[in-house]
Amino acid sequence: MGGLVHSCIGLIVVLGQLCTAPADSRDPKDASKVKVTIIVILASEGKPEVDKRLEKIAPEIQRRNPNLKRFQLKSINCRSLAVDEKASFSLVDDKKARVIVKQSADKNNRVGLAITAPDQGEIVYRTVCGKFLPIVTRYQTKMKERLILAVRVQPCNGE
Repeated sequence: MGGLVHSCIGLIVVLGQLCTAPADSRDPKDASKVKVTIIVILASEGKPEVDKRLEKIAPEIQRRNPNLKRFQLKSINCRSLAVDEKASFSLVDDKKARVIVKQSADKNNRVGLAITAPDQGEIVYRTVCGKFLPIVTRYQTKMKERLILAVRVQPCNGE
C-alpha cells in the first residue's frame, strides 16, 4: 500500500488546487474544520484508456488489480467538517459514501477519519494531511466499472 499512497503525490500535483483556498482566506469559524475531498474514479477492464489526471495512480491500482485498464475521473466533491460531524458524499448510481472526522490534525499532521463506502463496512483510519488515500471499493456499476475513491484531508498544521 505504501507505493500506492506515495504515487498519490502525483495525483495531488496533477489535480492542483481543486477544492482549496489560501489558508489566510478561510473563515475563522471554520479554522477547526477539516476539508475532506473525495475524488470518484471509475475503472474497468475495457480498452486501455487513462484520464490524464489519473496517470500517476492508475499503474499503482493496477498492481493489485491488473485487469483494470480504463480509468476515468467521474467527480470531485469537497466538504468542510468539524470533528464528529457526519457527511454524505454522492458518488455514482445513487450510491453515497459517509464520512465522519474522528480527529482533527495532530502534531504529526494526521487526521482520523471513518468512511463507509458502497458494499463495504466502515473503514476507520488515520491519514497524512494533504495526501490522497485510494480506496478500491467492491461496488461495480451496471457497466461493470469498479468504483474507486481517492480521499484527502486538509488543511494541515502550519499551512
